Parts: sequence; structure tokens; C-alpha cells
Amino acid sequence: ALAEEEADGGESPGPPGPQGTGKRRKKEKFPGSLPGTQTPGAVKQEDGGGQRKQATGNAAGKAVAAQASAANAEAAAAAAAAATDDVLESGFCVDVFFPTVGKRQTTAAAALLAAGGEACVTSAGEWRTGTVMRAHVSIPSGFIPPGAGKGAAVAAAYPSQIVYDVMIRGATEEKCLPRSRLRLVCSTCLVDKRTFKPPPMYCEKCLAGIHQRWRYWDEARDDEVASVKLCNRCFTEMRNSPDPHSAMIELVGRPVDLGLFVERKEKDRPEFVDNWVQCEECHSWHHWVCALFKGEDTPEDTEWFCEPCRKNRDKKLPDELVVPDACALPHNAMSKTLEEYVAGELTLCNVKCEPVTVRVVSIVSKAEKVNETVKAHMAGGDDSGREYPAEFPYRSKCVLAFQKQRGHDICFFAMYVQEYGSDCPPPNTNRVYISYLDSVRYFNSEPDGKRTLVYHAILVGYLQHVKSLGYTHAHIWVSPPKQGDDYIFYGHPDDMVAKRMGLLKLKQWYEQMLNIAKSRSIVADYQDMLEEFKGLESVSEIPLFSGDHWAASIHNKLKEESKKQGLLTKQPSGSASDKAAPPGTKAVKQSSLADNMVDQLTEEMKSMRNHFIVVTLHAEHVGMSSNKCKPPTPDGLIHDPDPLQSNDLVDSRATFLEKCQVFHWQFNEDSNAKHSTMMLLYYLHNRHRNKPLPAFKRATNTAPSGLSEIARIQRSRTHKIESAMRDWSQLLRHANEATARETWELPPEELFGRILSQINRSKRDILHDKYTQCKQPTTTVMARSVFIRVLKRIAESFIRCTLAPSLSPSLSPSLPLPHSRRRQVE
Repeated sequence: ALAEEEADGGESPGPPGPQGTGKRRKKEKFPGSLPGTQTPGAVKQEDGGGQRKQATGNAAGKAVAAQASAANAEAAAAAAAAATDDVLESGFCVDVFFPTVGKRQTTAAAALLAAGGEACVTSAGEWRTGTVMRAHVSIPSGFIPPGAGKGAAVAAAYPSQIVYDVMIRGATEEKCLPRSRLRLVCSTCLVDKRTFKPPPMYCEKCLAGIHQRWRYWDEARDDEVASVKLCNRCFTEMRNSPDPHSAMIELVGRPVDLGLFVERKEKDRPEFVDNWVQCEECHSWHHWVCALFKGEDTPEDTEWFCEPCRKNRDKKLPDELVVPDACALPHNAMSKTLEEYVAGELTLCNVKCEPVTVRVVSIVSKAEKVNETVKAHMAGGDDSGREYPAEFPYRSKCVLAFQKQRGHDICFFAMYVQEYGSDCPPPNTNRVYISYLDSVRYFNSEPDGKRTLVYHAILVGYLQHVKSLGYTHAHIWVSPPKQGDDYIFYGHPDDMVAKRMGLLKLKQWYEQMLNIAKSRSIVADYQDMLEEFKGLESVSEIPLFSGDHWAASIHNKLKEESKKQGLLTKQPSGSASDKAAPPGTKAVKQSSLADNMVDQLTEEMKSMRNHFIVVTLHAEHVGMSSNKCKPPTPDGLIHDPDPLQSNDLVDSRATFLEKCQVFHWQFNEDSNAKHSTMMLLYYLHNRHRNKPLPAFKRATNTAPSGLSEIARIQRSRTHKIESAMRDWSQLLRHANEATARETWELPPEELFGRILSQINRSKRDILHDKYTQCKQPTTTVMARSVFIRVLKRIAESFIRCTLAPSLSPSLSPSLPLPHSRRRQVE
């Protein structure tokens, strides 16, 4: 049967059995019909003192011959059944279920054990890890040799099946165990399934994150459209509104019955588990994370070897599975400065550890656009007569730090900075802004506990670098993450989540770093926002950085003040007071609004003194007005020696975090951090784009066969998923930004065209007509806002469907997905 199946294509058409391997081995790897079985001419027996063969033609008698013939038939039937069932090979790591048997449970446990199937596993008991020694056909029912022990009695209850002898770790060997009492476990971590942290959820109405311990309301839908999720507060508001039906149509763009919503908890969400891969040499099974297997974009016929086989049997991974180290990333002037400064600090403090690799992996030019409300308020310009700029150009940089641990890189530090150079107009000129900083506790050293030393060294080295370029000020927003929030790394170790830094402690941590820099004449002085802008005369003096608190705060305050001014001065059209208004009334109103804004911002700076730190880098600029500080360079300009370098994964913090959430690149455990770092390096080295063809294909690249190979790679399913995920993530970011800023700006036509090509024709025509209608100038803001919310809902639905691990109904949720059958589940 195995030979016929190999000739027909190698894999059985049906799914494997419960907890099965799901992958057929080649025929030559089975020396007989089954590992550990006899050829059809003989049957093995256990008889206390040893083994003996009973041939078919034995002269002992016709009864014994008939019994042996029946046993042979049973063995042949079991061997044929094993061709379509999953077989645990010798050397597999498994868990064995041992039911708890007490004084009152002896009869019930024996009955459950004799019943077989899943019944014996559902009773009370424990799982113990062991190794499969051999597999053989069970002794037929009713044929129990004299003197046989419990193993034969158990085997008699399971006729015509494969049983296993398993060596329990730290115990004895268990014989004749049925398949229903075994489950396959990873040979590395000895766990049957590896679960991931579920991706975050967001409320449809307030767009706030729904944390793990919160209750939420979910629309019960099983179709391809993802259900609507509302937090408890928003659901109560929608239910108590005068017209809930119209409110839901305005929110999601379709009628939704609030009566169908179900209250759920975190435990109600689907479980996200890791895939499996099998070693081609020893046939052992491993989780992708445990094996550090790069399953993404890997051809189906790629051979993978586990680490013991690579060490002991001189096996090597193919080039497609090898990811270069972090030290192979290109250097630039900034990364060299930071890496040398960190190495010098570790040497100065006599810290022994693996070298720290620091790289600047992204340098891109961006611009922070000024909100229309703020721009209208600043239309008059400042005292010098300059018009307030429409945008502030800057350079965004991403800095990562790595350390090798047991031969594998781990990324333990990440930082995003914004550099506003001499080409940026005031008040952002010559300033740097440390926008985000994140770390995970995986730095190892002797003595232990030197993580803060490395983090401070990176920050001080960065301040020294930007000071040498001519920047005058550095801004730091002291904002510790809330419970369950992630800034850059997705998933932190449990000890970090349980012991988050408070506001005052984090500010003290930054001040400790600045004091070190000040003692080394790298920093001249530092103060809070109130001290830096104590003589504030206009809102235009406050720098506005991308994603900063003050840009949003000024926008919100201007809207509130404008509404108040409008309500106080609102009178009926054509009234006498309106006609008799003096010509300078509008200027007086604007002056009053500006004064109120300055007063409110000053009060806010007082209440948030611990949240913001302004660093003066040069001693000659201490006490001077920030707008009068010039770079101490020969030409008075800042020249960055590092060229631009872009990487789609890390150019944006939000994009990197979303990518980690979608593909479960977590940093909450050591093994997860190694695998996530490997995938991060895979993208940083651009291996996902530059996939070399085989030698014979490269030689005939101009031939039709070479072009077909390129087309096959480009049209692979993983590449399509990657491209689609990139487009939908970009659409979701655009919709979130348009919703947050209330601009309701339509997505670019090129992006929208790619989105339309990925959905079915009925929805495609509807969305295309709606997009064309919203482009008309006569379209109301309400209609455009509804369309943007609909696009946001569709983008979230696509991402959720990509994340959902919806396996085949015939497969168990914990069933390992083999490398030969792995897929991105939609």
C-alpha cells in the first residue's frame, strides 16, 4: 500500500489522524511495511523470558496454524490501514497520558482505558514526556500468550491497530501504548502547541484599544465580513441613543442589529498557534519558533535540518534558509559613533559580554503637515513678519541594538528619532526629537544588571553625534506606556509588563542620563517646557513635532476657543449691532483668542512639567531665545553625512508594530525574541525581495524557462499575501489618520486601484462608484466620512481574516501543520 501511494503522488488525499504528523515519509525510509513490524510470514510474541517465531507451517497443529494465519491477516490489515493513518516514527518526542486511578476510580478508569479513542484522555490524569522507541502491530483480540503482562492485556482491547513502546523521561519504558494516549510534541521545547499573544482589538466607535481584561461586545457573524466590535461604554451609548439603527448605519455604513451583539471576554477569542516543520534527516518535528525556521517565502521542496543534525551529522541549511547576522548590516557615521561609544562604556565599567551591534536601519525624509485649524490661526505670521509654514520637513531615523546569545542575534533596543535641520523653518529649526524608545530585557553581561548602562550609552552617544553636526536642542517626551501598550516591540516579557516604570521614575531615568552627558560636556543644560518657554508670547514659538503632544493639544484648544468666540459673538443676521461693528473688531477677537491660547498653554505646561524635557546642547546657547540659536558650524548649516536609506519594514514605527502583530513576531520570551529578530534581519537584509534563482536558471535568464521561473516566484501565494497586506495596511493607516484628524481625505487613486483588484466584482463596482461620487466637490462631509469609515472597516476585516487560524474542520486545532502543507490561513 505504501508503494502504491508513493507511486500515486506521495501524500494521502485525506487529512492525517488526531495529533498526526501529516506528512508521508518516502518508501526507502521504511525498511519493512512498518517500522518495528515483521514481514507477513511471521508474528512477534512476548513471553516473559524472550521472543520466539511461530511460522505458518509449524507442525504444532492446525489450531495454532489457523491462529497464526489470523494474526498475519490482522497484521497485514493494520499495515494497510497505517498507510492512510499517521505513524509516529522511532525517535519522535511525544506526551503520554496517564489517567489518575484512585480507590473509587479503578473501575471507571479501567473502562475508559478499555474504551480507547478520546475517552481515556478526557478523564483526569497527567501527561508525561517520552521518546518513541518502536511501533508495531498490536496482538489480535483474544490471542493473549501465557504469562503476558498488562501490555498485552491493553493491546487486546485495541485490535488491528499500531501500538508504540515509549521510553518515559526519567522513568521506565511503557509498552503497547495506543495512539489515542499519545500526542506529538516539539523536540525542542517538549510542548504540543505553541500559542501566541492575540493581536490587539480596537473599538469601532472610539477607536480605542480593547485590552485583554476588558469585556467587549461583538457582532455574531460568520461570513467573510469581520464582525463589529464595540467597547462596553460605546455599546451602552449606541444602545441608549434615540435611533440606534441610524447610528450604526452612520458608523459602519450598513444596517446592524444591536440585539445580535454578544458580550465576550478575552478567552472567547480564537487561539493562535505556531506551525510545524520536520527535519529531513532525523524526522523530528519542531515549532517554527523553536527551530528558528524562516517559513516565509520558502519553497515547498526546501530541505531543513534541525540543529542536532547540523552539529552531529554535518548537515547544512540551504542558502534560502540562512539569514545573515546583524553585524552584516551596513554601517554609517551615526551607527559607528553609537557602537564605539557603547563599547567604550562597557570597557570603562569592566563589563564582560558579547559585543553590542548598533545599526541605523532607516533614514527617510518626511514632513509634518500643519493642521488647517492651526495654519488659519497663524495666518498673520509672527513678529518678524514670516508666514507660518505649511509643513516641517525632517529626517526620521530608526536605531536598533543587537547582541548575540548562544549563537543567535536578539534585538533588545529600538529608538525612533526626528531630526529637523537647517532647511526646516522656525520654530523647529536645528532641533532633534526622540519620539519613541523601547527595550526588552535580553541583554546579558557579567556582572548582571547592566542594561541601563547600555541604554544610557546609546542615548548619550546619540546626543554627542547630533551636537557634532550642529543641532542646538533636543526634545524628550517622558511618557511611560500604559498597561498592555506596545511602542515598538510587540509583546514584552511578563516581568516588564508587571513592573512598568511610572512617570516620575522614568523622568528620573532620563535625568540620570542627562547628568552623565552634562558631566562630560556633551550637554550644556536641560529644563522642562515651562522653563524653556517661560516668556511665551505666541503659540507660533512652540515647536510642533510629528506625533507630539503639543500639535494635537494646540489643534484641540483652537477648535474649542473658536467655538466659544463664535457663540459669544453670534447675533441675528442684519441686526443693528452687526451693521455698526467697528472695523477693528475682527482684529480684537483674534488678539483675544491668541491671548487665551497662550494662557491655556502656559497652564498646561505647569500641569505637565514632568512630561517634557528640553536639552540645550551648546553652552553658548544657554539662556538665549531658542529661535536665535545658530549651529556652530563654519557655514551656519547642518550637513548630515549619512545618505538616505529606506526599508519598508522599519521606515515607520506603526508599520513595524503592525507587521509584528500580523505575523506574531513577539518578544515576550527568549525563543520568540530570537525568531522575531531573525525575521527582522531577513527583511533588513532585503532577502524577501532579492531572491536569487538557481544556477541553471540564472544562466538561462533570457530564455522562456527563466522568465517562467521568475513569474512563478512573483506569483507565489506568499508574495501575493505580502503585497496585499502592505496595501491594506496602508489603506488602514490612511483611514485612521483621516478619522483622527477629521479631514476625511480619500486614499490615493493608485492605492485604491490596487485595493479594488483584490476584492470580488460586486463590492468592487459599489466601492468604485462611491469613490467617484466622493471625489465630486458637491459631496457632503458626512457622506465622505461614512465612506472613509467603510474603507476602514473593510481593511480591518481583511487583516483580521488573515490573522484568523481557521483550520479545516477535519483537523484538530493543535494538529501540527507540516512544512509540506504549510499555508497562510485566511
